[in-house]
Amino acid sequence: MLSEVFLSFVVSSGIACILALGQYIFKSKCDEVKICGCVKIHRRVDLEGGETSTIELPSTLQPKQKRALSLDSIIKK
Repeated sequence: MLSEVFLSFVVSSGIACILALGQYIFKSKCDEVKICGCVKIHRRVDLEGGETSTIELPSTLQPKQKRALSLDSIIKK
């Protein structure tokens, strides 16, 4: 019979392969996928790559602008 260690290895390897395949599909730029002629998936890739928004911190939380001298500024002089 199959040991529990081998069975858990097979199951976890299968899950890892499915997750890797899902990540590859999500990052692909294909807008239409056909599987065996019976499954057809069409998605809007331009919307998924969307814009990234930036968050501006309030003035009380922004880092201080005063810095000590760095080695780069000393060497360049």
